[in-house]
Amino acid sequence: MTQDSDQYVMSLQIPDIEADARMLGRQSKRVAILGAPLTAETDKPTAALIKGQVTAFSGNLSGQDKQDIEYTTLAAQLNSDIVVPDNQSFESMQAWFANYSKVMSNLGWVMSFSWEKYKAASQGLSVDAVIIEVLTAVASQNGAAIAKAAIDAIGKLPRDGNRIKLFNNSTMSDKAGKFLLGVASKENESLSLAFGAFALDFKTRDTTVLWFNWKSSDVSIYKDQKVATFNQDYYAKGARATLEKKMRDHVSAYVEDLDLGF
Repeated sequence: MTQDSDQYVMSLQIPDIEADARMLGRQSKRVAILGAPLTAETDKPTAALIKGQVTAFSGNLSGQDKQDIEYTTLAAQLNSDIVVPDNQSFESMQAWFANYSKVMSNLGWVMSFSWEKYKAASQGLSVDAVIIEVLTAVASQNGAAIAKAAIDAIGKLPRDGNRIKLFNNSTMSDKAGKFLLGVASKENESLSLAFGAFALDFKTRDTTVLWFNWKSSDVSIYKDQKVATFNQDYYAKGARATLEKKMRDHVSAYVEDLDLGF
């Protein structure tokens, strides 16, 4: 972690909101008010589509907990898009994830990525099934169920809608893809995020990351799964207020609550 997280956030490069994201921000039902939680506290599980990342929240998280996760994970994605603009190879996807973990670490998360090739027991699996299978190794049974509900909720969004277009643009290129699925939970006041991270190398590209059948002849999937822990006190004392001020419009534009049907 940096010694001065406030200074780190001020120097962190974040792109201007793109035209489509600006439009989505005006249509957003979320209210980005500096210093106030973006989401109401509830004892029910919730989930959000955070640009190219899906994050599910267990029912014991506060609105502030959710806001902290949304701001930090979005900042890590946006900065990585600047630092690693080339997204046409597995190697560039690895570099993107390396920068993502660097930003997250500087904001208070303890995490890193290491990769191994995914080997399926049988062919013809859909990628969303692969993702849940990998996440189950590090998430609780309840957490994995919430994550599956979040992916199902994305599948119900209009395929030609702006939100799906933004998600696809964030996760896909002609030759490679990336995806992050996290399940946030809190135990004994300690906030953690069970991650499934995926980098894909295409020979033939389908239209979306999540909804195509996996065939080894068409795509290679590399995966990592681990639990990242959050030093929330460190973040709250330095980076939180500065990051909220810097990114409030970005969060309003890029973060979409998902209807889990619970």
